[in-house]
Amino acid sequence: MFLITVLPLTLLLLLVAFGSQTLHHKAMRSLVGDRNLRTVRAASNSLELEISHLINTINILSRSLKEETNFSSDVLHAEEISDAFDGGIALYSIENRLIYASTNQIGWQTIPTQATDFFKNVIINNNQPIFSTLINLPQSASPYIFIGILTDQNEVMLGAFSPGRLIEKTIGNLISSGQITVLVISPTLSNEDYDVLYRGGPLNLDENLPSHPGIKEALNGESGINYFQSSEGEHVVAFNPIPPTGWGLIIEEAWEDIGSPYLSTTQSAPLVIVPVFLLALIAIWFGARRIVAPLRKLEKQAASLAQGDFEAIRQPVGGIEEIYNLQTELIEMADKLNAAQQNLHSYIGAITAGVENERRSLARELHDDTIQTLIALNQRIQLILIKSPETQKDSLGELQTLVQQSMVNLRRMIRGLRPIYLEDLGLVAALEMMANEIGQAANILIIFYSKGQEQRFGSQIEMSLYRMIQESLNNVAHHSNASQAWVDLDFKNSELIISIRDNGKGFVVPTNPAEFPEKGHFGLLGLKERAELINSNLEIISSPGKGTTIIIRLDYNNI
Repeated sequence: MFLITVLPLTLLLLLVAFGSQTLHHKAMRSLVGDRNLRTVRAASNSLELEISHLINTINILSRSLKEETNFSSDVLHAEEISDAFDGGIALYSIENRLIYASTNQIGWQTIPTQATDFFKNVIINNNQPIFSTLINLPQSASPYIFIGILTDQNEVMLGAFSPGRLIEKTIGNLISSGQITVLVISPTLSNEDYDVLYRGGPLNLDENLPSHPGIKEALNGESGINYFQSSEGEHVVAFNPIPPTGWGLIIEEAWEDIGSPYLSTTQSAPLVIVPVFLLALIAIWFGARRIVAPLRKLEKQAASLAQGDFEAIRQPVGGIEEIYNLQTELIEMADKLNAAQQNLHSYIGAITAGVENERRSLARELHDDTIQTLIALNQRIQLILIKSPETQKDSLGELQTLVQQSMVNLRRMIRGLRPIYLEDLGLVAALEMMANEIGQAANILIIFYSKGQEQRFGSQIEMSLYRMIQESLNNVAHHSNASQAWVDLDFKNSELIISIRDNGKGFVVPTNPAEFPEKGHFGLLGLKERAELINSNLEIISSPGKGTTIIIRLDYNNI
């Protein structure tokens, strides 16, 4: 029985040894292709983000222009504009008359005649930014691409940027290894031709032939890999489109230059392990069946347990007795942890409800008692002012001003304790009013935006969302040193996505929420607890010098 088992396995091992070169050749070829495909997609995403930044910048510029024509009313700094549009920006009337240009390095007067169709498309595109094709300017050393938008004042705003500079800054590190060749192309007005925006690397790409693998596919919006045989050996070509510009990104590499050292080593390895294989066969079979496989199952179950799945650990994994005992201990620990977590959630929920009740009670008492007293005092002062001599009216007037200011501050405090707009007008209106109040008090520009059809939720959920956004904006006002913040609500068909972001100093986010108290982030810990109470997902993104973004996702099916 043993010979029947061992002999076929030995023959199989010898067959693998002699056929290993082909197998490893294919495996390495596929590995390099998959790696390059991931690389080209990641690079395309990076370029897409940079292009989105250009679109957002031109949108902000067009909206913030108002009645000014020299960009002096922009909310963006000059350094931010020049970093995005190294060729500058310009403003035209719809009759193609130049109104103002930020730089003179481009012959802005000639642009309307060089890109007539582009100007027409900008005017009829209903305030949506569009990109031009690559334009070579006689007085400029490098070609430019223009992004245009029709402003609210019915004027054409253009931003010029060098695609080579943009691409080099974003993905120039791809060719630092000296093995990968990068090609970025864009369509022209003629569908049968294209422009080369960027090229770098050691290989001599035949970029003048549209039949070169990957070029036509990338321009058609396709993503994938191709292999072809050249005079230098077999090359792997990975390609991917770059929306929304219609550009294409192609990277090419002679994969055998990478794979050959590994192939030489791996093809002889099976012959070395043949004697060892015969001796270790039984031990490997026993270990794999009774120890390794059960431990791997238990490892996956423990990982699921760490993510909060307390039922996954109960599935039997088999194996030796020690593994069984270990699983039993993990099950007992999971039961205790689950019970403790449920009790903690209940306790936190009760505390949160109690705090909200106390806030409502305090707000009611302030409104019914203190506010009314101040109103009566204000009226009394008004009556005294009527009858008082002129020498006392200045003092009484100052006193009345202090009383009225106290009433205003007290009403704002009451709204913070009990947001009545939340019950009467809904979440969107209450959040917009709260954002305006915090922005005015902290002298920060807070931009509020809501997208989609507003959904109403239960009072506890709406109050929790309100408090989470209130805490986030208070953190922006008190800790971020930000000059601008954004609050975005996106009501989708199945979920609500809320984003709160700022342009402040940022911070290092602890990898584990348990570290929040140690780092002094008690406000973030409160956000995390409120998110868990309403079964929402909280994500905190920040780094020093790059601001902070807080994303809240509320699935309608989980409420």
